[in-house]
Amino acid sequence: MKYYDDQGNELNIRTELDDMLDRIYDELDKMTPEERMAWYSRGIYIKPLKYTQEIDNTVYIVRTEFNESSDSTVYDTVERITSENI
Repeated sequence: MKYYDDQGNELNIRTELDDMLDRIYDELDKMTPEERMAWYSRGIYIKPLKYTQEIDNTVYIVRTEFNESSDSTVYDTVERITSENI
């Protein structure tokens, strides 16, 4: 990304994001077209939502498989997990 001052002069500004993107692009350049497509495909598909539930003004979204006919709710599961001694 290029940045310019008020007079239109290009500024040499690098951000952490620029450095991260450069590293990603360098890694992608080393990949075959098939490897690049596999890399991109891992990030483009978002699994559909299976379940949402609001508990005390917090919305919990479950994006994993579970038994939809179960008697246990998300609230029960969260309560069980948070009340267990670790």
